[in-house]
Amino acid sequence: MDGDIDKALKRTHAYYPQVLQDQSPVYFRLRCQKFIEMIRQTAELLDAPPSKSGKDSNGRAPSSMDHEDMEVDEQKYEADDWDKMETEEADTSVKHRELLNETVQYGQVLKREFQDDPSTENTFKEIFSLFQYADPRNSPQAHMLDRASRMPVAEELNSAIL
Repeated sequence: MDGDIDKALKRTHAYYPQVLQDQSPVYFRLRCQKFIEMIRQTAELLDAPPSKSGKDSNGRAPSSMDHEDMEVDEQKYEADDWDKMETEEADTSVKHRELLNETVQYGQVLKREFQDDPSTENTFKEIFSLFQYADPRNSPQAHMLDRASRMPVAEELNSAIL
């Protein structure tokens, strides 16, 4: 129930391949849940603090030293050195953008895979509507991002295996 849909798909395919036959309802629900998990991860990056590593923007651990006590080493910097410096905020922004792009690509593949099944259209409208909001956790469909929403999918998979 940790939301690792890839692991669930891999194990189910390895031990119960008949459950994940192409276009099966359980397979479709798992794939949609993966999409939702990706959106949740993207939204959670919006709350990521600028520095998770306990380091300042220069990559050093914070110090209790007063600025007056600090010794400064004279160093020569090449012009390129300044371009290589990245802040944690920029890293989070890049991660957010990359995950958002991966999520869009995954959604496109998912849509193409099930495009011939008219019963999936309403589900696609519902899950893709999460993209209409800068923070999908504040959308009318936010209930899909709740960790409790994993339970019905997990129960459906367990029932299909049994």
